[in-house]
Amino acid sequence: MVPALQDEWILDCASGAAPLAVRVLVESAAELNPVVRDQLDSAEKIGSSLVLADLWSATSAVPETSPAEDFSIPDPSTDELYPRALARWGFNVAEEPWRSQLGGVQGRKINRLCEPGIDARLLKIQPGSAIPHHDHAGEELTLVLQGGFSDEVGRYHRGDVCYGQAGQPHTPVGLEGEPCICFAVSIGGYRFRNPLMSIAAKWLT
Repeated sequence: MVPALQDEWILDCASGAAPLAVRVLVESAAELNPVVRDQLDSAEKIGSSLVLADLWSATSAVPETSPAEDFSIPDPSTDELYPRALARWGFNVAEEPWRSQLGGVQGRKINRLCEPGIDARLLKIQPGSAIPHHDHAGEELTLVLQGGFSDEVGRYHRGDVCYGQAGQPHTPVGLEGEPCICFAVSIGGYRFRNPLMSIAAKWLT
């Protein structure tokens, strides 16, 4: 895992080639992290002048993955947890998004952003609690929205994007202080090293 957003994902988002969930994650990261914002701005200038138009027209043209029509974008002065790029899909601080719990970890799939081979979800990790040791069939991007977590490689705070390569295991642990809330996109799904945890983790949906 590395605390940075890879250039290839930035370029794929700028060209519209990245999966919808990844595009939303990158746009969300750009709102929280000026480094990501600069990366995305540069990619847009170099690669495409139609990136944003293509992104929003494509998402609005697909009913099954479109945001709720009656959802209003929160005022950033009163609702700062979820970036606008994510909040427009129906998530804000006022509504409780957690549907399941496994120990000190809670989660909820963002079904509107999921597609075959792409898992998108919110995770809430209590301080000192851990997501069991696991890896992924493909790459994983995790954006920290609140608090922070650590793994075998580093520590990640609000606005950081943790990138994991396929087959690279880690054990995210919530840092001290407020609970860590993350937006995670996994390509190919999660693979827990403990078979029993693979069964238990199905509750985090």
